[in-house]
Amino acid sequence: MRQTSTRREFLGKSGLMAAAIASPLPLWAEATGEVCTFDVSAFQHLDITSAANRTKLWDTFHVLSALQGLANRISPSLYVFYISMHGINVDRFWFDWMQQKCDWPASANTTSLHSIEDVVLRFRDRFKGLVVYDPLVPATSNLASTIAGCADLLPVRFDSDPVSLFHVLSTKLNIPIGCWLVNSDGSSKFTGKGIIPDINESSSGSAKIDAYLWAIRLYLQSGKCDSSMAAYYIDSYWLKNGSNSRSDMHTLTNHDYFISNRAFFFDLSPWGDEQPNDDPAQRIGADRHILITIFSVLSQQMHSKAMIKVGGFPPWPFKYTSSVGCKHAGVPTENEFACVISQFNGYMEADAAGLGAMANASFYRHLPLPSAISQPNPKPTSVDWVRRGHMAPNGTVARKIFMSHYVGDYDSPSWLYQMIPSLFRDLALGSVPLNWAIDPNLSDRAPQALLYAYQNATANDYFITGDSGAGYINPRALSVRPDSKLSSGLSLWMEHCRKYYARWDMSITGFIIDGVAGASTDKEFAAYRAYSRDGIGTQDGPSVGIRSGVAICREHDLPDDVDKAAALIAILVHTDNQPVFLWLRSVLKNPSWYLQLSKLLRSRYPDLPFEVVDAYTFFGLIGKSNEK
Repeated sequence: MRQTSTRREFLGKSGLMAAAIASPLPLWAEATGEVCTFDVSAFQHLDITSAANRTKLWDTFHVLSALQGLANRISPSLYVFYISMHGINVDRFWFDWMQQKCDWPASANTTSLHSIEDVVLRFRDRFKGLVVYDPLVPATSNLASTIAGCADLLPVRFDSDPVSLFHVLSTKLNIPIGCWLVNSDGSSKFTGKGIIPDINESSSGSAKIDAYLWAIRLYLQSGKCDSSMAAYYIDSYWLKNGSNSRSDMHTLTNHDYFISNRAFFFDLSPWGDEQPNDDPAQRIGADRHILITIFSVLSQQMHSKAMIKVGGFPPWPFKYTSSVGCKHAGVPTENEFACVISQFNGYMEADAAGLGAMANASFYRHLPLPSAISQPNPKPTSVDWVRRGHMAPNGTVARKIFMSHYVGDYDSPSWLYQMIPSLFRDLALGSVPLNWAIDPNLSDRAPQALLYAYQNATANDYFITGDSGAGYINPRALSVRPDSKLSSGLSLWMEHCRKYYARWDMSITGFIIDGVAGASTDKEFAAYRAYSRDGIGTQDGPSVGIRSGVAICREHDLPDDVDKAAALIAILVHTDNQPVFLWLRSVLKNPSWYLQLSKLLRSRYPDLPFEVVDAYTFFGLIGKSNEK
């Protein structure tokens, strides 16, 4: 994902194909009753420069997302319409598509609800009461999401205003309060002074840190949370500077899946050399210490039986980066976080800012999928390469400039969720061979998006993984682990990836991110060979060749501007009577962009023998050209 500023710069400024299904299992399941929908798309148009509007948005979506997670825990029951991208209401797009093309949920009665009170009352049997958190200690909002999943409570911000949602729920609807994270008079329970309530430990000197120490003791160490996952989403500090990004970047809509699964929520800086901007008086390194403590507990409870899913991403437009006055830039902050969690067998599902919002994952998780789904097109073989003129019958690779496009970065369910509807309806789809770099683990939260892409692919569309495989990790941090002191996690990662690669018929890893963990070695490449036998895109090391028996090629990041991208490709070309291989990575580009790039290269450089090929051909030819 984001090892250049490409992503952050961007953000700042149809029928079923039976042949693609390797299993006879149906694509649908019978619904277990009524499905309720709630249209909150009007919130996209709120002016969030207004503090009152931010408050209304935050309070509504925190309650709504938690209620969704609880309502959808057993079966798909509650669906919201909210998120839009490129003029498409993507929530409605997916709901309509699943009903029309998958007949799912099947035979369900659909009822529209019209207010948050309607939703709360309709699903009153799915929760026990409220968990009330402190507006003066933003971290308590993430504690409330954790408790919501563990204790079946709705999280609501304390607010004495009689028109507040807290007042409506607790007084008008008479919902009991099951947990107070603030004193009932509105004074703070966590103060950073004296003894931490309920656990009788001395205060850390920070209300934020005290709150996490309390939650770790009572909800994480106690085993109330599901230790196979965690959720990294911004806390209610968003209310202070939420206008720094899109109105849906509160990412509360992402909470439903993790609340449904009883995950532990957190929002902490990975840096140990400065105080975070949301808690500038805390002891230096306290946030990082709590981050490591959380993952130490999770990894201990998992006993190295499985990898740990981590939803979310450092909230760089709001916290912890130079974007808001801290000393570290966004990409180094991403790298630092990735390195820490990788050492504890954690992998990221990187709902990064800009396109970080996703709704309804707790609903989609119930969509049944076949046990295995084949690539829409057969993977090319040596016979195909000879027939297409890429290789002579004797195995000699043609002296051409072989280009192949890594179409990313889809290591995030939210990015995939928002982008696929417009990308796969682009009129240029199929005009250029494209390699859709989608981490297959995204099928946990957005199964319909992968299914749609596979079913709407053309003869020129292929699927590979995105960043690092079945999740975003730093491979070297599975071997070298100064923070966790754990034994190697490579075998655990191998088994994790085998399952997802096999299910989606992938055998190429588009981009291994080394980050600050160090360059991957033959040990890590040998592990990847078990499931990524057809090729690996790399960040460091040799530009092209074979590592531990696998064809590799170092990626080149293309600029967003198509003219500059064409110029860079021309610079990268070297002609020495040998085949040239260029593995080209671009972020959030549509098929029309790649078609325009191909036309520019042909018109500007007619004497250069450019050949755009699919990834399986590309890495296969690298293997052939390196045979001894």
